[in-house]
Amino acid sequence: MQKSDYLYMILDNVLAFSIQLPPEYQENGLNEHLDKFDENALKVVAGFNKNFLMHFLDQSSGKIQKDVEEVLKKMEVISYMVGPTGNLNYFIEEQLDHVLNKLSSLKLEEIDEAKISLIADENLRQQFGGTGEGYSVSEALENQLTSAAFYLMNMGYSRQEIQEKFNKVRGDPAKLDELFNLPQKEIYNLPAELEQGQDSASTMQPPSGNESNAVDQTPSVQEVIERHMQSIHEDITDERAQKVKEIFDEIRAHVREMMSELQEKIFLQMHPDRLRRALKMLKSTKRKSKRMELLLEWFTASFLLSKIELKVEHWQVSSSAGHGDAGVFTAGIDFSRYDNVIKDFQDGKLTKIINVARKILQNPTKKAIQKLGQDLIASTGHDEHLYFTD
Repeated sequence: MQKSDYLYMILDNVLAFSIQLPPEYQENGLNEHLDKFDENALKVVAGFNKNFLMHFLDQSSGKIQKDVEEVLKKMEVISYMVGPTGNLNYFIEEQLDHVLNKLSSLKLEEIDEAKISLIADENLRQQFGGTGEGYSVSEALENQLTSAAFYLMNMGYSRQEIQEKFNKVRGDPAKLDELFNLPQKEIYNLPAELEQGQDSASTMQPPSGNESNAVDQTPSVQEVIERHMQSIHEDITDERAQKVKEIFDEIRAHVREMMSELQEKIFLQMHPDRLRRALKMLKSTKRKSKRMELLLEWFTASFLLSKIELKVEHWQVSSSAGHGDAGVFTAGIDFSRYDNVIKDFQDGKLTKIINVARKILQNPTKKAIQKLGQDLIASTGHDEHLYFTD
């Protein structure tokens, strides 16, 4: 990917996170500011969540890359810990902000999960109304277990299983980290139509080496994808439908018979902004070429993946309640953000990604979906990083 691609992703994230920019970043100010940073720095920033991105914009205001290199390195290390696959992914926003505000007091080499967890716990102590008094080691452990309880419940573990594991941790607190590395049992919401096809799909094997350069079009794969499409019901305004139709008509005129009936239905469900991007990419591709087929397959598979709602858990400890409260919400990973990532891939690599996506659609897991997204943004040059994780 080029520097401009990472710049585009950061600007896209600012909109997606609804970040209110200060005056110095208004109009073209943010573009000019980000242009002071090189490709490697922008690649790191492009992967930040809302809290990290807002902190970076605040800390780097009026500065060049040399001035914030150290803090950016610290943020990168911590972002992996608190990210979707990190052991500290249960932190709430207040804890993340508390950790980020403490960066200046941390040395890069001393940053580890234990240190960051302790700093985050300071936020809990503040909620209890003190600076540490009355907040014993055992209470700290129980608050960690409160987090783990909701984490494991949403991973599919029964109350009895959780209690048994907690008893072991109470006997040996060093085993606490193991709770956040247990295998997943139940981690996503599936449409009923897709769930019905899981048993047969799970027995399928990835394409053999001889078929790696061709998109997997076996009937069972197509059947699962069609069922998935049928499960999507979204109300679309007349205004959006009109915009979609105008853009889609241009796409249809360009690709002609290469677009299947199923692909047509999926493209008509896309947001106009993504449809315009698809039109631009397809128009820059020769008609009836292998590349045209791959792009149509990419937009189809990535749209369906985005519609799978993953369970995301959050937790907090309330001083008034005196115990942990938690909630679970569902959200899909927006794979449209990776359109600019795959546009420069060679046909062989793009084919492999599409087959990975279609395989995931047959037997979706949170880990596999997140892994594909992470590899698309972080390991764009290494095919060996694209694999299934169950």
